[in-house]
Amino acid sequence: MAKTIDVAIIGGGVIGCSIAYQLSKLGIASTVFERSGFGSGASRAGSGIVGPLWYLDRQNEPLFALGLRSLSMMTGLTAELREAGIDPEFRQSGILKLAFTPEHFRNLRDELAWQSALGMGVKWLQRDEVIAREPEVNRKVIGGTFSPREGCIRAERYVEALVHAARVRGATFLEGAEVAALESKDKKVIGVRTATETYHADHTVLAAGPWTGMTGRWLPDELPVRPVKGQRILLRKTGFMPRSVVLNFVAGITPQVDGNVLVGATREEGVFDQRTTVDAIGEMMASAVVSFPTLKDAAFVEIRAGVRPGSPDEVPIMGPVPDWGGFSVASGHDHAGIMLSPRSGEMMANYIQSGDAGALEPFSPARFRQQGTGSAFLPSH
Repeated sequence: MAKTIDVAIIGGGVIGCSIAYQLSKLGIASTVFERSGFGSGASRAGSGIVGPLWYLDRQNEPLFALGLRSLSMMTGLTAELREAGIDPEFRQSGILKLAFTPEHFRNLRDELAWQSALGMGVKWLQRDEVIAREPEVNRKVIGGTFSPREGCIRAERYVEALVHAARVRGATFLEGAEVAALESKDKKVIGVRTATETYHADHTVLAAGPWTGMTGRWLPDELPVRPVKGQRILLRKTGFMPRSVVLNFVAGITPQVDGNVLVGATREEGVFDQRTTVDAIGEMMASAVVSFPTLKDAAFVEIRAGVRPGSPDEVPIMGPVPDWGGFSVASGHDHAGIMLSPRSGEMMANYIQSGDAGALEPFSPARFRQQGTGSAFLPSH
């Protein structure tokens, strides 16, 4: 006999867990199905940088607004999670982006014009100011831009905190529970099926990261999500710790509460495996030394890899799936899943509660519909 639940969420990454937490705040119980461990994919391998000014396209107004709203939510959200029992280690210590060439200098100065207009305290630092702030910086630095309201969070702790806080409020999390198929009737998704159980749900959310785009796994038509592999490394250097996240034009260096520094991440289009590679270590070490030459002597701690969900237009895919009742998707966040998760989870939860998908319109999967063809969506590649 099928079990009955309110909301089924397929995928226990940061987006699925954020939706579950936001639903719990609305008094809606959800069940999250995760095939391996919560946050064990791209979320676990994320850099944790919370920097919409540097990682999101400001020309796409809905996307940029999603990033700014998520940033504004992060302090209050992480305080709630900390109070519930797990500190996700969010630090609003700022982001410093460095210029080492005249081209980088011009790029940062051009961006400073619109960044300053946001009223977020973004400012230019001269070379001597950069050195005063980060004494071990590469002396070839020309200058840099400092954004004080951005920061970083420890990705795996963040997912753990979301799971714990949502569970306290009544959510159910099933680890090692792979969803084998959707249950549907008359173009309406009515739940999910695992290897051992069937669950009937009023609403089902597909938040399976890159697995969202698996052809024929969920629907007859392919959802346009592609795999993007990323790798990052942890280093440790006694006495070395940047005051904030430090970016160059290749990679970011993120200080960790435990004394390590995180360097990442690589980008490997179309790669669907979580193997770590020597090439990635070399690439990220070289990027780190550009900013801080002292890191050439750092101890290597670990490397992690994860596969992120990319979308055709580099914008998340969120909202009701066309032609199917009781079914929505939340995927395609690519490298910005951690960064965009607060507002993404809130918007999805509000939609599930109210049935009003208006706020999700810019991210709707319906934007990929093909007219006059037999397929509902554009191909993912």
